Amino acid sequence: MDFRIDPDTWFVFSTLFISGLGLFIAGFIVIPYLLRKKQIERLQFKFVRNNHRYEEVVKNISHRKEIFLENNNRKLKSDLSSSLRKIAKSNNNELDVITFFSDFEKVYPDFTTSLQKINPNITANELKLCALLRLNLSAKEVSKILNITPESVNKARYRLRKKIGLKPKEDLDIFLINI
Repeated sequence: MDFRIDPDTWFVFSTLFISGLGLFIAGFIVIPYLLRKKQIERLQFKFVRNNHRYEEVVKNISHRKEIFLENNNRKLKSDLSSSLRKIAKSNNNELDVITFFSDFEKVYPDFTTSLQKINPNITANELKLCALLRLNLSAKEVSKILNITPESVNKARYRLRKKIGLKPKEDLDIFLINI
């Protein structure tokens, strides 16, 4: 039996076999690569979507906290003004004054520390005067609360201006409000 293969047939057969083998190997490399690429794209999309949701939740929580703090601040300010009216009407009960200043510290927590940074030698009475002036009270109202005369309030304001180092054209009330 004489088995002879034609060289042209052999060449076509080997070319087809090699190209089929090449396609088969390329399929094993390319298909998993494309599948991984699609999977990575899906994961990135999910990550971006989850990150966006997380940012929305954080923004929502911070907005709720902000609203809560604003409501709480409004409530404290109303309590502050009611306790101030109560002190002005009463016979200057010392406990009411202490309660008022503790409420003032809740509404304006950094007020005394920033004043003490400006002038570390500021006294407790001057801090009380500054707190009352911060609320835009007149000298007469401050004198009722501190149980002193309106002239004493004016003198204390003058001394406070000198101690803080304000220029004559600068307003003490505006300075205290901006702290």
